[in-house]
Amino acid sequence: MILDSSGWIELLAGSDRAHLFEPALHADRLVVPAIVRYEVGRYTFHHQGASGRELALTALSKFEQAPVDAWLADTASELVQVHKLAMADALVYATALIMGAELWTQDKDFKQLPNVKYFPKG
Repeated sequence: MILDSSGWIELLAGSDRAHLFEPALHADRLVVPAIVRYEVGRYTFHHQGASGRELALTALSKFEQAPVDAWLADTASELVQVHKLAMADALVYATALIMGAELWTQDKDFKQLPNVKYFPKG
């Protein structure tokens, strides 16, 4: 399973939507794509400063990390064209496809894609 950045941010902020993503923390396998790590780090640094960023990245480090490599980049470059995804979204989705993982997200750009569990924002 993969949570996109918005799912992690909901969890880390303890928002009223965090409960939607909590089951992922108990999955047999939870993968953190490098681009998600970047986005969560950037978001938490902006909103909570360096110490908040460090806490968030420490939490993400407890799960399997998925780096960006040539195969992932090549797959993502195709997904950008096929599904009209932004670069970061394509990297996250490519990671899910390559790892055989379901992607959990609130991002409507993923709404109709296979292997995606979409949580619409109210």
